[in-house]
Amino acid sequence: MSAAKTTKAILALLKLRKVQQEQIKVDVAAANAVLRNEQRRAARVRHELGEAHLSDETMAAWTAGVARRAALVADLDNTRALVARAEADLGHKQAAWARARRAERSLERIVERHEIAQEQAALLADQNALDDRTVAEFAAKARRRAQLEGGTP
Repeated sequence: MSAAKTTKAILALLKLRKVQQEQIKVDVAAANAVLRNEQRRAARVRHELGEAHLSDETMAAWTAGVARRAALVADLDNTRALVARAEADLGHKQAAWARARRAERSLERIVERHEIAQEQAALLADQNALDDRTVAEFAAKARRRAQLEGGTP
């Protein structure tokens, strides 16, 4: 495969990796938003649960208070589970983003090394051309000097 095709392929893969990383970054941001919403909801339920108190006024009021408290406890348990799930989801998405970033960085390093190798090859070719030209000029001067000194054609 030629150097140009290799470079094109690497750059196309790098572009794909960047797109994947950006998508995962969006997923991480969404998971963060879900986590914050669930944490706010859990805090609200905890607050409401703290405000709920039993009243001795009537048995119906007492029963309603107990039912409300039980519902709030169930809601709190539910929000805790949702927070835990959102935290786990965020952790998975952050890990996926880190993997995508590492993959992208690896490709970037490959591209950098490839470009450096191409630059070095170009410099070597230039140096070889200069060396060849210098040798040719030196040989031509030597021939002219020999012709002037000894008359060899």
